[in-house]
Amino acid sequence: MHEFIHMLNQSPPPLPDLAETRRFTPRLMRWGFGAIMAVVVFITALSFWRVEVGNRVIDQIVSHEQVAVELLYRMQLASRDRMFALVAAAHTDDPFEQDSAIQRFYAQGAAFSVARAKLEQLSLTQTERTLLAQQREQIALILPLQERVIEHLASGRRADAEQLMIDRVIPAQNQVIHTLTALLDDAIVRTHEHAATGRKAQNRATALFVVGGLVGVLLTWGIFVQVTRKMGSLITRLADTNVQLHESNQDLAFQKLALDEHNIVSVTDAHGNITVVNDKFCEVSRYSSEELLGQNHRLLKSGQQPDTLFDDLWATISAGKVWHGEICNRRKDGSFYWVASTILPFVGEDGLPSRYVSVRTDITAIKEAQLVLERSRDELEQLVQTRTRELAEREEVLRSITRAAQDAVIMIDPAGLVTYWNPAAGHMFGFAETEAVGRNLHDLIVPEPDLERAHAGFSHFVASGEGPAIGRTTTLQAKHRNGDEFPVDVSLSAIKLHGQWNAVGILRDATERVKTEERLQQLATTDTLTGICNRRCFDETLEREVSRAARLSSPLSLILFDVDLFKRINDTFGHPTGDQVLAQLAGAVGGTIRAIDLFARWGGEEFAILLPGSDLNAGRLLAEKLRGMLEKQPFADVGQVTCSFGVTEYAPGDDMDGLIKKADRCLYQAKASGRNRVEAYATPAQPEADESARR
Repeated sequence: MHEFIHMLNQSPPPLPDLAETRRFTPRLMRWGFGAIMAVVVFITALSFWRVEVGNRVIDQIVSHEQVAVELLYRMQLASRDRMFALVAAAHTDDPFEQDSAIQRFYAQGAAFSVARAKLEQLSLTQTERTLLAQQREQIALILPLQERVIEHLASGRRADAEQLMIDRVIPAQNQVIHTLTALLDDAIVRTHEHAATGRKAQNRATALFVVGGLVGVLLTWGIFVQVTRKMGSLITRLADTNVQLHESNQDLAFQKLALDEHNIVSVTDAHGNITVVNDKFCEVSRYSSEELLGQNHRLLKSGQQPDTLFDDLWATISAGKVWHGEICNRRKDGSFYWVASTILPFVGEDGLPSRYVSVRTDITAIKEAQLVLERSRDELEQLVQTRTRELAEREEVLRSITRAAQDAVIMIDPAGLVTYWNPAAGHMFGFAETEAVGRNLHDLIVPEPDLERAHAGFSHFVASGEGPAIGRTTTLQAKHRNGDEFPVDVSLSAIKLHGQWNAVGILRDATERVKTEERLQQLATTDTLTGICNRRCFDETLEREVSRAARLSSPLSLILFDVDLFKRINDTFGHPTGDQVLAQLAGAVGGTIRAIDLFARWGGEEFAILLPGSDLNAGRLLAEKLRGMLEKQPFADVGQVTCSFGVTEYAPGDDMDGLIKKADRCLYQAKASGRNRVEAYATPAQPEADESARR
């Protein structure tokens, strides 16, 4: 320990004197590098005309051959991507993905045509023009076939489209790719020929540069030798000093690591206020480093030892001497622990201690063993009997509580085998305690789809005692003995027994809670009268679809409609009859629209239909279809009922409110124009109809 303190106080070895380097004159370096520059300038002037020859050859390759290869490569990529887009359109069920793939097909076709037009403007060989003409004929043959595939897809005949692609489109596409590859090969061969010519010219220029470079290297080497002789000894001494510093730092690091691993270390100022503590100190005292730093060591005083002990301690270290002894300290929780302490003062230039380093060893176990040995055998036996009886009573109380609990209580060992299974667990999962104990819990109650993940998570828990479900309540799917699956709320805790992690779980059947949440969710999003979506559900979906249309540039249309003269129906036949009309109307419309369309009650007698993937024309046709259907349908006690419709579509820049306002404006126009009609895409210039026209 004294050696360690001595090393801390020791100064680092001095650096070598650099005065010798100041006496080194740079005259030789200046003349030498001047000669090198003269040689370089001469060789550069001599070789300039050779470089120009090579540059002309390279310019020819870049200006023509590279452009031709780039255009052919673009044509090849565009042709391949067209085929990928067509294949993607033929193999998807999603109409939006299919439409997007077809748009990519046409976009790649346009890119192909642009590249070919630019290629034809270049100066091409006869072979290239022959291959390009051949490729043009192949494209003329394959385009009608690809259009037929798109027509099949548009009419819903995906099987016919796939068969046509396999039989004719893909073989024809392979011929196109083969021709483009031949064009690329021809262009690459000509590029290599021009490059070889340029390379010969460059080689002649390079030879001149090499000669000049050798001269420069010889001059540089001479200067290097002179500089190396002067600097060698200095570098050697610096390297030796660096090695000594590294070894000293390494020794300090090893000694600090050993201290931190096995000893309690702290540093205080001259007044006993803590300035540094290691992790072992915090672990034993149960204080955090933030709670200890800045505090006086009296914070740990237990009061179990006389004050004369501490008076002697301070007198010793204040005199600059080392103190050894045993101290009883108090932990943060109030319990006591014993340490064997060595306190070393750091004495400054004034001869007074400026700080103290304390190195302690936890000897609590030794002290407790001494106390145990001091007791008589009878006292020990009585203590053991008392503790055994207490443990038995606690175990019986715990067992009674768990057996009376309404929740399942299960304990498993590190192998995943059940070691405790209360009656509530047997009632919940259908296995008696004798059937469950000793069996793997996951195989017993975890559904098959979740079994692999459960085993993997438990392996991590056994190794670390940690897991995402430890210390919190999680809802999981469980399996009954009869195979039925049901949700359970699981609270897991980790218990370490004999150095290994065991798990204790409290499980509660969550079936009713989950059903209640589902019912509440349905009530929050469904209109109670008509059974369709309510205004809140519609607003949330509309906001998502508008964002999706803006992001993907996909079509989206909206229909708003309401019952004409509905107030007259309520006034004449009563509100119950009016409610029947709304319910019947909702059923008729809901059975007509697509499954992906969202039908909602907007408010009162007003309804809304959101049509993802449909443009304005499709929305107008659907609205006209619904208007005619409702006009012809008889309504009980009322007879004929008509509706007015407003249709609009999403345009770039629209938000949710803007789209609704456009549809509402169209609906006003339909009312003002005589009701029982469809108005589509009202523009901002159109005047809004009077609100009274809607009733």
